[in-house]
Amino acid sequence: MVFEFERCKNISQVARKLRINRKTVQRWVRTYTITGKVTTKSGQGRKRGLDKSVATSVVSMLLSGDYMGCKDVANHLFKVGKTCGKAPLHRTTILRHAKAAASEAGSPIRATTQKPSKQLSAATISKRLDFCERNKTRNWGNVMFTDRKKFHFMYHGTSVKRSAWLKKGEKRVAFKSGHTLCVNMYAGITKFGVTKPHFVAGSSKMVTNFKNKKGNPSKNITSMEYEQVLYETLLPEGRKIFSIHGVSNWVLQQDNDPTHKKASIAALDRWRSNQPHCVVSILLCWPPHSPDLSPIENVWAYVQSKVDVEGCKTFEEFKDCVTSTFRLLPKVVLHNLYKSMKARYLNALRGLGEKQSIEYTNFPFMICSHTWNA
Repeated sequence: MVFEFERCKNISQVARKLRINRKTVQRWVRTYTITGKVTTKSGQGRKRGLDKSVATSVVSMLLSGDYMGCKDVANHLFKVGKTCGKAPLHRTTILRHAKAAASEAGSPIRATTQKPSKQLSAATISKRLDFCERNKTRNWGNVMFTDRKKFHFMYHGTSVKRSAWLKKGEKRVAFKSGHTLCVNMYAGITKFGVTKPHFVAGSSKMVTNFKNKKGNPSKNITSMEYEQVLYETLLPEGRKIFSIHGVSNWVLQQDNDPTHKKASIAALDRWRSNQPHCVVSILLCWPPHSPDLSPIENVWAYVQSKVDVEGCKTFEEFKDCVTSTFRLLPKVVLHNLYKSMKARYLNALRGLGEKQSIEYTNFPFMICSHTWNA
């Protein structure tokens, strides 16, 4: 402002050129004329709402979880006499000073409304660390990941996309059934392709011949039925997919469902006696509470989002849509998922070494919603 005024000697012209209020230019030109400097005076401007020491304590108060929020912290500081004035400071003032103090200390803070991540026990963390350490260099190309998933027929005849644009005041609505029908299925994925789905007890409109411990028709998967799933679908489909690509020795991954352990041993014994040239082993010591380590969880989310967009009108149409969407899973999706395996396990090792909880997050190669069975 001073340089421009020295050039043209016109306050209004300087204000227009620099897009500054005329009085501001006039004040700084007068200051420079009198003092020969353009430094600000000490004490100029609004006083700090909080001292730095108090702002640091505010950060600790917010992180402690003992207060409902910035407003509660402001009321407490006013009550104990840490702030001046006739009323508590506004919550935005508390928030501004807390963020500034945290950033200055090198540990920025933020507020979140997302669901808390699952707190893991020391034993679970130890199992995860041990499993990731032993498998961080594994060749995942010969591993078939398997899982069971329930797809619910929630939106009858309504196409529900991932996002939608709304006018101010509008709400996103869709017809949603209160008593949803569902498809309960087992399937597996490999680097080279997917198995056909195997529908099991728990699927709507499906009659099962398997009995529960009370002798009644089972409403969910049993060990006997899982043995059938392995022997009739997962093992032969895995052999078919891998043999096409010259792989005769491959690994079957399964989670820690109580029905899996006994049934898988029985199914593999039968399989090995009938298929001596196909070597199949089970990925041992799969850690509990670890859906983030299995890429098939991302596949379930992908299929669910695609099916929701279709807007199926009948349950039969919905079941066919689930099957076809899974069977036609793009090869690039499988390639990216298996390509991410090393990073998944290294990230798990780094993360668990620092904190006692894990967030079931998505991976950057693929956008997926959290729709897995933990």
